[in-house]
Amino acid sequence: MTPTATDLFAGAGGSSEGLRRAGWHVEVAANHWPLAVATHQANHPDTLHYTQDLSEVDWRTFPRTDLLWASPSCVWHARSGGRKKPPAEIERQRKDAGAIDRATAFAVIAAAEVHQYPAIVVENVVEFRDWSLYPWWLDGLRALGYAVTELVLDAADFGHAQHRKRQFIAATRGLDLDLTPPAIPSVTAADILDPNPGKLLTRRLYVSDQIDQIDVEDVPHLVTYRRNAKARRADQHPIAAVTAGGNHHGVATVIDRTPHHRMLTNRECARAQGFGDEYEFLGTAAEVKRQIGNAVPVGVAAWFGSRVAAAMQSTPQAAA
Repeated sequence: MTPTATDLFAGAGGSSEGLRRAGWHVEVAANHWPLAVATHQANHPDTLHYTQDLSEVDWRTFPRTDLLWASPSCVWHARSGGRKKPPAEIERQRKDAGAIDRATAFAVIAAAEVHQYPAIVVENVVEFRDWSLYPWWLDGLRALGYAVTELVLDAADFGHAQHRKRQFIAATRGLDLDLTPPAIPSVTAADILDPNPGKLLTRRLYVSDQIDQIDVEDVPHLVTYRRNAKARRADQHPIAAVTAGGNHHGVATVIDRTPHHRMLTNRECARAQGFGDEYEFLGTAAEVKRQIGNAVPVGVAAWFGSRVAAAMQSTPQAAA
């Protein structure tokens, strides 16, 4: 029997795509952004879709499945923009600007209380564990009978051409989940790049100092629009984390002693997230970029899906 999954805060579908590849049927997916739901629906037409604020849901209206995957909002957990961790009392009183956004994670507790999923996987930025209410949140899972495992995983260790460290929480009831890291060959940026050197460079750019470092011709190099970055050979290194807010990745190639430069395309960024070229993204270029940057790396989700499926097969009564 095909195992079933619920994907909350599903976005454009990186987690769902990974679970599908691992043999799961994603029975239901939910997100608050209509465009992301439309993208998800275009690629997963057999899934039941909800466009809802998940902090205001009657979970009895959702079907019960074998696995709950959830990627609550990370915007106000990340420390970008100089955000600081608020005191716990301010958080509890919701007097901090991001308190309500961070509290979307409690939808996981509410859904689990109703459906008692055999397994739950939650993905977020590493700063998620610095949340003032994070210990309460974990205690909520434990109070519902879940054994909890916390991991920080890098997408580069799961066959992605991208360094992307994220916090994962695996919670199980009656399942012995083997989370031994896989042995997967590393993938470099060259594996996701199109054969396009870009335009002839005729002016100085923010990354020109990096381009000046290139001493090997006809080999694409990664130049990153970040302070103190260095040019790196694309055939030896993955790219930095794909983001929703902007494209920080450039490609520079020296041909006949003349530098060429271009930015990574959305499709190349999607490949770094593990999406196949057949995966369809709806919206403007900026909206597509946001969907790709917010996605869960497909290979990481597929690995979790395979681990949970193996645990369910060895303990079939847990999924009953």
